[in-house]
Amino acid sequence: MKYFPYVLSVLSLGFVLQVRAQHPVRVVSGMIAWDDGTLTPKENKYKLFTDSLDRNLQTHPKDTTSLFFRALLYLRFNSIIANPDLSSTKATNNLRTAKAMTDRADSLKMKSFYLKVLRAEVCRELARRYAPVDVWRCTDQQAAERKKKYLYYMDLANKYYDELAVLDSENAYDYQKLKVKSDY
Repeated sequence: MKYFPYVLSVLSLGFVLQVRAQHPVRVVSGMIAWDDGTLTPKENKYKLFTDSLDRNLQTHPKDTTSLFFRALLYLRFNSIIANPDLSSTKATNNLRTAKAMTDRADSLKMKSFYLKVLRAEVCRELARRYAPVDVWRCTDQQAAERKKKYLYYMDLANKYYDELAVLDSENAYDYQKLKVKSDY
């Protein structure tokens, strides 16, 4: 009983350190990471957060922080690691939504290095979605359309990675390594 105030203090401090104003985001090896201790966050674990972001974006469509975090979650939930099915149109549509959100945040003059990394990574994931892996299922016209989209997102991702290599010259090797190589 005499140690109760000390135990209470330690527990309170631990709780305060766990509660943060924003979710931990960092760049690791040129890729943006949602630092929650897992390789990819579980969608159901962040349902309340995504719902809150969606509601906030409906009422405040110019909120760049909400645009950033929602795009980041779209990327994490629909990356190749989280959803490896390249033919999944839901994942591709979510990644396109993330791309639109990052473009919107950029057009609203969001000055964040993380946004630049996120934009490059979203384009990289989109290029992977249109990679020629399952072209055998497509007609010639569909294959040509996929190739066009693949090359578009590949060029965009590579352009963004080149810009990042200049901005963050200490980690330029990481960005050059992440550039999309042409599979066509």
